[in-house]
Amino acid sequence: MGNEKVFIIFNTAFIGDMLVTNTLVKNIKHFYPDSKVIFVCNKPFIDVAKYQEGINDVIAFDKKKDKSLIGILKFAKKFPYKKPFASFVTYSNERNLLISKLIGAKHIISHHHVKLWNTKEKFPIKEYTHMNDKWGGMIEPLVGEHKNFPITFNPPLVENDLIKKIKEIGKNKKLVVLCTTSKLKAKDMPVEDCVELINILNNNGYTPILTGAGNVSEEYSLALRKLGCFDFIDLVNCTNFIELSNILKIAKRCISVDTGTMHFANAMQVPVVDIFYHCCAEMWAPNPELYPSKTLLGRPKPIEIFNELVKLTGEE
Repeated sequence: MGNEKVFIIFNTAFIGDMLVTNTLVKNIKHFYPDSKVIFVCNKPFIDVAKYQEGINDVIAFDKKKDKSLIGILKFAKKFPYKKPFASFVTYSNERNLLISKLIGAKHIISHHHVKLWNTKEKFPIKEYTHMNDKWGGMIEPLVGEHKNFPITFNPPLVENDLIKKIKEIGKNKKLVVLCTTSKLKAKDMPVEDCVELINILNNNGYTPILTGAGNVSEEYSLALRKLGCFDFIDLVNCTNFIELSNILKIAKRCISVDTGTMHFANAMQVPVVDIFYHCCAEMWAPNPELYPSKTLLGRPKPIEIFNELVKLTGEE
């Protein structure tokens, strides 16, 4: 379908959104093998885009500096890939649509109707429920179909003191990455359930590694200790994305609520029990045909979470 075509993907949202967008990257590479795929992301998340399979270049959009009209105009002027073959704008982001216009994209494909203009390329988003299809299906206006590719993240290996310590512990213990917090409290694991789960894991020869970032995760870790729970490795606010990815690969097991850590595990084929306490499993839950995963809904008992992990990893 032609050579040297340049595709721009705009996803300036959060980690999970960015990782799941990799299915679109793979669709582009499948239908246009000689293409160049450029990912535009929020500045703090450069590494989340950089190490996705199929990405050729990453350009950071600084929401603090570039969000004004003047900032947008300057960003578009400096943008190194003018007149790309296609620009994919995830969600209904009018700023990114404007940039796509300013850089002269031949095709502009967006998820939703927007107020500024209608793009000529119609994407049948209402036909799909899961985000894997919503992202991957953005290729359809150009080729008429899409493939349900799994997402892939290939982080560089890290050998710093933290990673060496985790590796050493992993020689004698079965490690489990445990992510219990998100950006929405309703999605988080109840603290008392986490205490019980950590006790079950320890009693069965597993060592939990608590991960997370921000004040919410920090307060959660403190809440565990107030309830007398200390038998876990606390890495809250201690890792970057690449270190977290390395730890997931070392641990080879993960229990996570609906958040970015779950998607990192999926993208590296690390077995994960994912728990959707709140909603949206139909949109975000991992497809077990693509990833080693088990989805639990509602508020499962800690012993049920543990038993599903054991089944998933074949350690029963």
